[in-house]
Amino acid sequence: MIKRKSISHSLKKTMLFSAFCIISTLTMAQTSSIGLSGTVTDQNGQALIGVNVIDPDSKTGTITNENGKWMLDAPSKAVSLKFTYIGYNDQIVKLGTSRIINLQLEESSLQIDELVVVGYGSVRKSDLTGAVSSVKADAISRQPVSNAAQALQGIVPGVQVTANSGSPGGSITVRIRGIGTVNDSDPLYVVDGMPVDDISFLSSNEIESIEVMKDASATAIYGSRGANGVIMITTKHGKIGKDIISFSSYWGTQEINTNLNLLNGQQWYDLQTVINQTRTTPINLALVDPSVSTNWMKEISRVAMMRNHDLSFSGGREDFTYNLSLGYLNQEGTVKNTDYERISSRINLERKMNKVISIGTNLAFSNEARKKVLEGSNTVGIINSAIKLEPVVPVKNADGTWGSSKYIDYPNPLAAIEFTNSRDKTMKLVGNVFAIVNFNKDLYFKSSLGIDFNRYDSYDFDPVYTVNTYQKNAVNKVSRGYSKKENTLFENTLNYNHTFASKHSVGAMIGYTAEQTRYENIYATKQNTPNNEPELQYLDAAQLATSATATGGAYESSILSMLGRANYNYDDRYLATVSIRRDGSSRFGKKNQYGNFPSFGLAWKINNETFFKEMNQEFLNSAKLRVGWGQVGNQNIGNYAFQNLMSTSAQYAYLYGNPEVVYQGAVAVDLGNVDVKWESTESTNIGLDLGFLNGRLNVSAEYYNKVTKDMLMVEPIPYFLGFEKGPTTNVGSVRNSGVESQVEWRDRIGNDFKYTIGANISTIKNEMLSMGTSKFISGATLRNGNATYTSVGNPIGSFWGYRTDGLVQTPEQLADVITRQPNAGLGDVVFVDVSGDTKLTDLDKTIIGNPLPDFYYGFNLGLEFKGFDCSVVFEGTQGNDIFNAMRYFTYDLGDVTNKSVEVLNYWTPTNTNTKIPRLNGKDKNDNKRISDLYIEDGSYLRLKTLQLGYSFPKSLVSKLFVSNLRVYVSGQNLLTFTKYSGADPEIGQITSSNYTSRGVDIGTYPQAKVLTAGFNITF
Repeated sequence: MIKRKSISHSLKKTMLFSAFCIISTLTMAQTSSIGLSGTVTDQNGQALIGVNVIDPDSKTGTITNENGKWMLDAPSKAVSLKFTYIGYNDQIVKLGTSRIINLQLEESSLQIDELVVVGYGSVRKSDLTGAVSSVKADAISRQPVSNAAQALQGIVPGVQVTANSGSPGGSITVRIRGIGTVNDSDPLYVVDGMPVDDISFLSSNEIESIEVMKDASATAIYGSRGANGVIMITTKHGKIGKDIISFSSYWGTQEINTNLNLLNGQQWYDLQTVINQTRTTPINLALVDPSVSTNWMKEISRVAMMRNHDLSFSGGREDFTYNLSLGYLNQEGTVKNTDYERISSRINLERKMNKVISIGTNLAFSNEARKKVLEGSNTVGIINSAIKLEPVVPVKNADGTWGSSKYIDYPNPLAAIEFTNSRDKTMKLVGNVFAIVNFNKDLYFKSSLGIDFNRYDSYDFDPVYTVNTYQKNAVNKVSRGYSKKENTLFENTLNYNHTFASKHSVGAMIGYTAEQTRYENIYATKQNTPNNEPELQYLDAAQLATSATATGGAYESSILSMLGRANYNYDDRYLATVSIRRDGSSRFGKKNQYGNFPSFGLAWKINNETFFKEMNQEFLNSAKLRVGWGQVGNQNIGNYAFQNLMSTSAQYAYLYGNPEVVYQGAVAVDLGNVDVKWESTESTNIGLDLGFLNGRLNVSAEYYNKVTKDMLMVEPIPYFLGFEKGPTTNVGSVRNSGVESQVEWRDRIGNDFKYTIGANISTIKNEMLSMGTSKFISGATLRNGNATYTSVGNPIGSFWGYRTDGLVQTPEQLADVITRQPNAGLGDVVFVDVSGDTKLTDLDKTIIGNPLPDFYYGFNLGLEFKGFDCSVVFEGTQGNDIFNAMRYFTYDLGDVTNKSVEVLNYWTPTNTNTKIPRLNGKDKNDNKRISDLYIEDGSYLRLKTLQLGYSFPKSLVSKLFVSNLRVYVSGQNLLTFTKYSGADPEIGQITSSNYTSRGVDIGTYPQAKVLTAGFNITF
């Protein structure tokens, strides 16, 4: 293990200041007060529940009850009260002699100028200079998803969310403005100021808002980790006023969503009868019964249940706010023997010690458990096997034994599920404690100490079983894995905000952060427990000592950072934001250990100009032009790329001497590069925000150009140098560019009917600009080659293979084709001689498809009528291709695997108007080599969410001491419109770390169709 002493020493030194965050509770001074009370209603005279009533000076406050009434003991020196309520205009009332204040709030027709969270602070939405999208709690919690990031799908422009698997708790891929590197392109997640790898530990009901920072002018404040975008999550905090108890619950069912159309038993039997006529050695069809017609996808799947419950307590007084929550999610998978369970809890506290000092904590704990089956395999994966296994194979034979293929060694997927005992558990603790010192109304200091602790345990047991001669296990085996990751973060920031001469508003922030990560893992196996009982599935119970294996390792890394940001606002017309961050990382050598990441953002509020105000503003009410530029970095390359690494693994042992003795050898596996440095992404953004018709119509458009330079890639070297792979070098570059647009219309008809219509669209063009001495990077390894190929001038992870030109139709055409394809016959595939050398070789392979869409989009509809509400979300992609690797089996007209129904339209001399080749048990032409025949249109439009709800009248539920009661029914993934023939057009990566396998379908676990019913109740 290698430690970066300079950074680690500084880190430990700065950690000493963490004691600042532990401050004993002080008693608040008592002051005289006056009793005030009143009632708050809307424009129709209806009581408003939960209106905030606050004295702006002392921050003393309360909220209205179920009848809209409020009471407050305000300081005697109070001069005004401020009334605020979401969706309504704020009102400030000057205090006079009357102690009773009744008020009617006016509903805001304009979009709320809410606060938007940005790195190390927040700004008014109208003052944003960068590309930042915000999603509020209601849009997040209304979707029954296990990972809150999935709630962004279809509603945030520039963000593409794709599930890698429909398995409960399965990974997802989030890409912000394209793929910026061949390495890890995942965005940075920040939860209440704490950076984390993902947000699967969060319940959707914990979240107050999600902000997506997309351009470098917004993300540069996070320096080396902002290259792929930043997703900021703010969880719910308590508010001054009445204590609130909330409970949300839903129950649902899930069904597998699949477009597959495969042969039944009789169709398969008849087809094989014809194929037998082309085989050198026909298969013995007497071994199977054509009346057996097993739908393997149906056999491995089920109607799965899911349920979710969330309970929270929140509230506060003038000097103390709190929010406590507890959540439980249990989700069965639509594939048998898969499920996911999560228990989550959160405590957010803030205590105002006195006028100067406040302390608090944001702390989350979760425990996740997941059962899974084999995915990510193009040979024996469960979905893969269910698609290709012959339908004439019974699930079980008449004697109760498992059915199996009579012709080929593919496993019975239901038996494989039965004998799978794979599960994992994850415990996570994420949070921070903080202290804030308010020197005056303009200047404050914040210090926080955060932790992200992960413990992962994996359990696997392979029992003794026999299905047939190739699907069996003679000796059972116990496997156990454990890993632990600790990430600590110490941050200190000083913030200043002041307005000079009423027109000049200045904000400044400087900070210093220190972060340290330590990871360690161990994995062990051992064979031969006395039996298959769960009580004996432990390493010590296994008796075959010679079978025992164990591996393990550890790493450490550290980052030290200095950061600063300045904001300037002149007369609410001209805005500027400038930031810089300097990061030092232990992942680089001394030459390039530090990197600087500057940015700026400019905005012009055209609507505040005199000439604009003199115009007729009934149509166009607001206009803002934004320009941003910045540089951000990426350090996700592993930890010791600057040093030569040796390995003493068991496979490097050798024999020496007479008599021969086994000695442990060491091999140089990685060649270090002392000059390795940061990946750097330079981004330019131009945006325009327009508001029409008194804020009812809002339009936003962005153009971005993002270039990643010095991309970290492994350079190839000759094997005779003795290293397993070459050095990591900064040689690659890639460009992402495109346009984003979002439109929203909000209006009402009469007093009872309100509606919202929104749409967004994003284009993306991805191009590899340079790769050093590497000519290509191949990815997505399949049985017959690699499906993807990354090369200069093309998108990352493009599909690679032969182009085709129809089928051989005539003897004259065949005479020409056999000069390049000597084994071709009538009805075989014609492959294009791209190189023009009259031979068909690897030189004729070319780009045949692109997994990235031309554009992706979403649109939504929201309706409210009296107590009823309806929300609809559609999302989709257009122009992306899918590499359907299952066509290797389902369109192979020579083997015994199950087929698509489409193959029944195969070529014959009397059926030439088809794209399906002839039946050929020999296939000497190799019709199933990787070609554009595997490429399908992956475009789709999906009804992602449909929800219908009803909120009971407050006058009715208040009699039961209830503030709000809403019931609803919801559906997810109800409709999908696509031309793709596979199970599901939503195809991510084969695995979460296989970055160049996007869009390759090797039998992906399909998304589920979900129906739920639930309620939300507040006391």
